[in-house]
Amino acid sequence: MGRKLGVVLWVSAIAIGIALLVVFGDRLSDKIIEVARKAGVSPLVISLVIISFATTLPEITTSALASFAGAEGIALGNALGSIFANIALILGLASIVKPIKAGAGAYENSLVMLISLVLAVLLSIDGTLSRLDGAILLISYGIYLRWLYRRHFEARNASGGGKKMGATPLDYILLLIYGGLMVVGARMVVFGGRNIAETMGVPEYVIGATIVAIGTSLPEMTNALYGAVRERGSISVGNIIGANIMNALVVLGIASLIRPLPTGASTLTVLLVLLAMIPMIVSLRRSQSLGKGIGAYFLLLYTIYLYLLFSGAKL
Repeated sequence: MGRKLGVVLWVSAIAIGIALLVVFGDRLSDKIIEVARKAGVSPLVISLVIISFATTLPEITTSALASFAGAEGIALGNALGSIFANIALILGLASIVKPIKAGAGAYENSLVMLISLVLAVLLSIDGTLSRLDGAILLISYGIYLRWLYRRHFEARNASGGGKKMGATPLDYILLLIYGGLMVVGARMVVFGGRNIAETMGVPEYVIGATIVAIGTSLPEMTNALYGAVRERGSISVGNIIGANIMNALVVLGIASLIRPLPTGASTLTVLLVLLAMIPMIVSLRRSQSLGKGIGAYFLLLYTIYLYLLFSGAKL
């Protein structure tokens, strides 16, 4: 009887979680457009910072707590694995559903994404991300925010764009609330799915690689799919680029500031991330879009990643 009750609870958690993702994913997409229009900036900018912060909260908290608990491998793997999943799985699915038109600003911010990863790799070349390295990563994110502000806000104010600044604090709070409720929905899906899988005797590493990994990426995935279906490609791509910059600079920065992170076993993951990231940047440079061909390539990469994971390769 207790087991049946547990299954009902877990299935209910999954259903409610998916409902939260669907409902607030739709509202979030509409709110991004509204706030961007009021503020006189592109939806890309809103997605790069505010939405990326809201949807990256699971990664930030997971890596920070893992580092605090001494599970440095989880802290590092969570950040790098999320970067890879964001591109290979999420953008792969979104661009297969419908080719994504990202807009001009996506390319230059995708270069920042690449630079962020390269910086993290260079700082860890001695085999460890130290507390000093963590501070450098966090300072670098602050520099990026300053550049983004000057690039998209100060320039518009200088050209008379300041008259369009009509977004209120409540607008930005609602963006964070909608993003946060999507995170809650993702957590409920992970909770239900993990317990059902454990009850069925599925190995823990399979649960981690599938249900947990995909579950923590559900906010980004929902946002990306809505953006693709509703032809708001700048939202899809902006969220992923912003989330990846945060993973490389903020997630790793906070985790290594708490406790130095050994990085020796992450070479293959970094290689896979670069194999996804560089073609993405090239495509954004050439056509400001991501088509079905590159989407299929991303999904192939993710399939290879799962094969390597299940075959016992050190990622």
